[in-house]
Amino acid sequence: MRPERPPSKGRPRRRRRPEDAELEILEAAEAFLRERPFHEMTVDVLMARTGLSRPSFYEYFRDRHDLILKLGERLNRMIDAVAERWKTTKGDPRTELRRGFNGLADIYREHGHLLRALIAAAPQDNEVAEAYDQLLATQSEGTARRIRSDVRSRRTKPLNVDETARALVLMNAQYLAESFRRDRNADPRIAIEVLTAIWMRVLYGTAR
Repeated sequence: MRPERPPSKGRPRRRRRPEDAELEILEAAEAFLRERPFHEMTVDVLMARTGLSRPSFYEYFRDRHDLILKLGERLNRMIDAVAERWKTTKGDPRTELRRGFNGLADIYREHGHLLRALIAAAPQDNEVAEAYDQLLATQSEGTARRIRSDVRSRRTKPLNVDETARALVLMNAQYLAESFRRDRNADPRIAIEVLTAIWMRVLYGTAR
C-alpha cells in the first residue's frame, strides 16, 4: 500500500519550457507597467502575477533593469518594422508619413508604458541608459538616411540632417508616449495629423 502524499500547499506550479517562462514574466511586467509606474515594480510583486516562483525570475533576468532591457528590445523591433516602409519608399511624402504615424500611434497606444519605464530606469542603470540611447539612435540613423536621400533628389531642402532627424525622432517618442499615457483609447487621429504636419513643414516646406 502506497503511503499517502501530503496535501500540496498553495497553487500547483506547472512545468514550462524556458522560453515560455521568460515570456510569462515579460508579459506580467508589461501588464504591471500599464497600471503602475516602474519604481513600484518589485520582483515579489511581479512574480505574484505569474505561476512561477520568485527564484525563477533570476533564471532569466539579472534584475528589474535587465527585464526592462528585454522589453525595450521588443519595443524597438516593433518601431523598426513600422518605420522601415517610410525609410525605403519614395511615394507621396504625406501619404507615407501618415501611414507610418498611424502604425506608430498603434504601438505607443499599446506599449507606450515601455518607453516610460525605460526613461524611468535609465538614470538608475547604465545599461538601460545605453539601451534607451541606442533605441533613439537607431531610429535617428534610419530617418537621417531617408532625409539625405531626399536632399540628394531635391525633394528636401538642404539642412542639418543628423540633428534634424534626432530632433524629430525625440519629438515622436515623447509626444506619442505622452498622448496615450492617461487614456490608451484616446483618438489617435489628432496626434497623427499634428506629427504629419510638423514633419511635412520641416522636411518639405509645406504642411499639405
